[in-house]
Amino acid sequence: PCERCVRRSLECTFDRERPRKKQRTSEASSNVQALFQRIKQLESALVQANPRQESTCRDLANPEDPKIPASSKVNPSNISTVSSGRERSVLSESSPSSSLVFAQAATNTCNSATADYHTAADVSASQLGPNWFFNGIPIFSEAGCRWVSTRTDQDVTWTDICIPIMDFSPLSALPPSFSQEICDLPDQDATREILSDFFRSSFRLTFPVLNRVLFETTMETAYKPADRNMFSSTQTAARACVFGTLSIATRLKRPHQSARPIDADLCAAKANFLLMYLIGDISLETLQTILLLQLQRMFCGHWQGAAFFHSIACRIVCSLRGHIYKPSNVLGREITRETPNSNAVLAVLHARQRHFVSHWKSPLLTEGYCDLTASDDFLHYYTYLPALDESFEVNDKIDLHLTPHLPGDTRLSLLKEKVCRQLFSAQALKYNDNQLLLHIRKLDDEIECWRLSIPNSFRPALFVSENTSPNSPEEGIPHIIRRMSLQLEYHHLVTVIHTTVRKCTPEAADGIEDLHAVVHSSFDLSLVASRSTLSCLRVLVRTIAEQAFRFFTSYFATAAMSLFLNIVIHPLDPQAQLDLELLMSAANTVRSIPARNLTQAEITRIHEESKFVMRLVWLGTCAMTKADRAKKAELS
Repeated sequence: PCERCVRRSLECTFDRERPRKKQRTSEASSNVQALFQRIKQLESALVQANPRQESTCRDLANPEDPKIPASSKVNPSNISTVSSGRERSVLSESSPSSSLVFAQAATNTCNSATADYHTAADVSASQLGPNWFFNGIPIFSEAGCRWVSTRTDQDVTWTDICIPIMDFSPLSALPPSFSQEICDLPDQDATREILSDFFRSSFRLTFPVLNRVLFETTMETAYKPADRNMFSSTQTAARACVFGTLSIATRLKRPHQSARPIDADLCAAKANFLLMYLIGDISLETLQTILLLQLQRMFCGHWQGAAFFHSIACRIVCSLRGHIYKPSNVLGREITRETPNSNAVLAVLHARQRHFVSHWKSPLLTEGYCDLTASDDFLHYYTYLPALDESFEVNDKIDLHLTPHLPGDTRLSLLKEKVCRQLFSAQALKYNDNQLLLHIRKLDDEIECWRLSIPNSFRPALFVSENTSPNSPEEGIPHIIRRMSLQLEYHHLVTVIHTTVRKCTPEAADGIEDLHAVVHSSFDLSLVASRSTLSCLRVLVRTIAEQAFRFFTSYFATAAMSLFLNIVIHPLDPQAQLDLELLMSAANTVRSIPARNLTQAEITRIHEESKFVMRLVWLGTCAMTKADRAKKAELS
């Protein structure tokens, strides 16, 4: 066993059948040593940043939440082992945590939602990524499924570890053929009122694709009467663009609600329907509509649909020569009707691509084929964001000096592209363990360089807890959202990179000094990042309420999966109990998201996210129960 497991009195899971020395190159040993030293530096920095890690974890695991009392514990001895968790509850009524019941309906929902997929393992891997291994075994494989079943003593299928994403859309309620009703826009005054608030909001700076002046022309075209009840392709594209804009603008927080509310999902469905009549249309309005529908899918957490629109948008922007940098004002004041603001569109697409790389879709806009030159005032937004509110009155003077800050950091998007290429591409599958460790070390160095390049007031911390959250009462909402999104991106990347280290096989450890310690310590860093992620999400719910929903769909499942795997691998570790309680608290955090301004599809997604985590809690509890009984049997 390795030194770490001996120190914690744990069974080392990094076993070797025939431990023997093999001849290894000095290069392999040096790569392991370099990664080991880097991990030691990070661990030291974490200790300095949070000298009471254990107590902090307890604080996180026992938040002030009435749904889970601080005194509540999951007692493995009070849990009955059953042949399948889908048959009955695994928590006895006498347990102090008996309020947590794992019902049959949760799994049935998952089964029905994933019935059309080829295999449930493919569904889980597409949602959670290919970075989950144990001793070289992919978790989302038949061998990985058998391993989890063995550790939990349950008949586990990958329908137990997936989030059923149902794309609720009112398309079925629309007429089956093209008709006047499909093209009917809402009242023009109500539309202008909503869009006026949209163009005054700070959200516009994260989506610099819609130009206020050009969109006025789009509105005029859209509301122009049809010629003999027939709409031209230009009018159809304009109406689709207006519907797409309304599907986003109606979701934003507004200073006052309209007396004539507009259904955001219905607008998205109509825009989607009209796009079917615009196949092959290469125009600014069509591109804007696709980008808006992509954003709407991302808001709802429907990543498959968002990836579909992303691929179409990439093709159109390249057809418009938008992948070639053209020196111009990024806000688009110098553009004309025939020359869309391609630089801004490309920046938005590449920034969004980081989300699909996070869900392990191959990047379509790569650095080698797109000119991603940043503007000279690229970092200017860090100077105005601290003083920015959710809305501001747009005038020429303000509009001239506010640089769009996009939905992410361009340098981070490039880094995610590199992570996907070096760890999860077809070429990366051929890497040996030495090459894998080398890439992990280099990527970790690049993440740290990126983190240090961010201004202090926005720089991600190495560790975040309820007690160390840097929120200040003076911070505006845009400032908080920007800082917390960078914080979540940082922890997400650390989790993804350092969980991949378990791809190393036990045989690879022969003859390479410190590889055991590297695997364990590297995975420990991913656990710290995952706990920090759940803490950040809890802070966001308290701060921005339902606006936190889109962050949950991006980061929540990865953090929960990381903690769950550690519980299954080390069920007798005292930290496993704390992480189990943290996962239960996280499920309550998801359910606490206010639903007053969410669509029905988003509310359903919240319930599915919560049930997903509770299934992980159930499996983790089963693993702890089995390990506890095995230990007692051994002692007796």
